[in-house]
Amino acid sequence: MKNSILVVIALLSCSLLHAQESEIPKCVHLEKSQLIVPGDRSRLDFFYERLDSLMHGNEENLNIWHVGGSHVQGSIFPNRLMEHFQNMAGRADRGILFPRQLANTSVDSSYTMSTGGRWEAPMLTRSSKIPKPRYGITGFGARCDSAAWVGLNIDPTKLGRWHFNRVRVLGYGTSDQTYPEAVIDSLTITAQFDTLSASYVFNLPRKTDTITINFIVPEGEEFVLNGIQPMTGDKGINYFASGVNGARTTSWVDKCVDFSRDLQLVKPDLVIFGLGINDSACDPRKFSATKFKNNYRRLIREVLEVSPNCAIIFHTNNDSYRYVRGGMTYNRNAEAVRKAMMELAKEYGAGVWDLYGVMGGANSVHTWLKEDLMKKDKLHFTTKGYQLIGDLLFEAIMNDWQNSTRQ
Repeated sequence: MKNSILVVIALLSCSLLHAQESEIPKCVHLEKSQLIVPGDRSRLDFFYERLDSLMHGNEENLNIWHVGGSHVQGSIFPNRLMEHFQNMAGRADRGILFPRQLANTSVDSSYTMSTGGRWEAPMLTRSSKIPKPRYGITGFGARCDSAAWVGLNIDPTKLGRWHFNRVRVLGYGTSDQTYPEAVIDSLTITAQFDTLSASYVFNLPRKTDTITINFIVPEGEEFVLNGIQPMTGDKGINYFASGVNGARTTSWVDKCVDFSRDLQLVKPDLVIFGLGINDSACDPRKFSATKFKNNYRRLIREVLEVSPNCAIIFHTNNDSYRYVRGGMTYNRNAEAVRKAMMELAKEYGAGVWDLYGVMGGANSVHTWLKEDLMKKDKLHFTTKGYQLIGDLLFEAIMNDWQNSTRQ
């Protein structure tokens, strides 16, 4: 690796936390905030080499896929990581987006999506009387049975941070008579159908931050929307985040029929796995580490099938409470999940960021609550908390990169 990159890493690492060290509560165990690599590290080092190459203008793009439950769906955590990576190595694309208000669930406030028409969007992870659509890598699907539309504004703050000149619509109709059309500057644009990904691609006449997608749905037909991907072709980091409240290690491999196909679009160079908090939301006697690891192995195999050299980072569960009938109770499975992730990391040459340890281990959730880093449910973080763990994980990755060059 080149010395100039080491200087950049050192400056980033120092400025990220040292500048705000006085603001970091004492409940945060900074000495635990490191990337632990218990086995072979060649996958991670290969990612760092490509990141170095990207920063020197030799790589086109690197793709990061961050997958989890509500910690990821809430968007603050993955968006913080995305900002750090893209500020360092270039702002390319920001993944596959979805109008989550259609599913009556939390949205990402960093972009806006408006909708019109009659939609139904049963959640992947919830029981529903409405027939569920096919799901893909986003874990979301919305069905319309008549003319409808979705508007996207990727840069609502108008700071010029985001733009795109191509759009991909992921979804499917009940026949060739149902399809999407894009509208920009009152101009209607017809899609090119990509048979490999079964998606609709629109080439736009100019760069923009807003677009409207109309869905042509004749009577008796349906169209299901799974996501909208704004694309630029710019060099840098493409950051994809797939988060669904309540998601488990089995959610994508067992319940998302089009996941394997959609994963070909992402082809991740780095996967950040944050699944485990919902798998372990049970009595300790009912949590099976063997089953948990086997479920993760299935998901990892899917990733390595499309991206054999992909680097992997697990972040452990936070210390937390879990939902039970009538309220909340302490989740005693965090240490078992951490141990399982360490074993998987050794098996696959992955890294582990120990969020549980960073918090202080068992019962540390109470201290984080007092510091306004956790919400009252003692399961989810506050905005301040999510921003902090995003900063800490990014710095841990940067420090691991820096340390790997000294070996």
